[in-house]
Amino acid sequence: MALLVAVLVLLQGGAVVLDPDTLERLTLAGSAAACLAAWIANWVMMSTVESRPPAALGLPLTGRGAFDLVRGVGFGLTLIAGTVLIMVVAGWASWSGGPESVLPSVGSTLYVSLLLVLAALFEELAVRGYPFQLLGRSGGGAVAVGGTALVFALLHGANPGVGGTALANTFLAGILLGILLWKTLSLWLVTGVHFAWNWAMGVAAGLPVSGLDVGPRVAGLTVDGPELWTGGGYGPEGGLVLTLVTIAGIAWTVLTPSLSRDPEVIALRPPVSY
Repeated sequence: MALLVAVLVLLQGGAVVLDPDTLERLTLAGSAAACLAAWIANWVMMSTVESRPPAALGLPLTGRGAFDLVRGVGFGLTLIAGTVLIMVVAGWASWSGGPESVLPSVGSTLYVSLLLVLAALFEELAVRGYPFQLLGRSGGGAVAVGGTALVFALLHGANPGVGGTALANTFLAGILLGILLWKTLSLWLVTGVHFAWNWAMGVAAGLPVSGLDVGPRVAGLTVDGPELWTGGGYGPEGGLVLTLVTIAGIAWTVLTPSLSRDPEVIALRPPVSY
């Protein structure tokens, strides 16, 4: 973690030089720098300490890796679609479009989508990369999943409008992602889920993502239901609807026989396979 922070500070300084706006908002330069820092930290630890390639973290450039990424995107979209559908059926959300609505440009949508890809990959590398492997090797699956979920929740503790339900939901999301990783050893899959979760919520539905406005939205929803259930200004991640959907996602992940460990990752000898 100390190595990650050191590299992150160094590269973020370079990003600020390239794009001073990085100091005030999420930019492509800042996101790319953060992602590169996380990759370098994981690469150094895997190469020097473990004598293994970074792909052993669950990022092989293979057909199975591509399939897992697509499968993860589909699962993430399904979770948020279910959340939005429940709120719409309950009468707590409605489409706010109309003749005056203006769709974002393709360029702006692609830009924010790339930012979300990089943000998801950074968080997965930083939380469920090498740290997950270490916890899994020393304490087993429960320690790896629970420990990284706790860190994941704490990382969102300073977000605007965060509350107890939001932190609990973030912890549950971390549990879901951790179980997915433990069952498949595919960081591609969990990155796909993470990205699609944020993209569907912030870009497709136009709702806040962890209290943040991510920018251009394809279709905006107006939410006026009870904040306890919808999350209010924090977005669905602050409400009980998403709590129920996430618990259902965890149950499916635990019970489904369709998830298995990638044999190509196992062949690279990841620490958790010992």
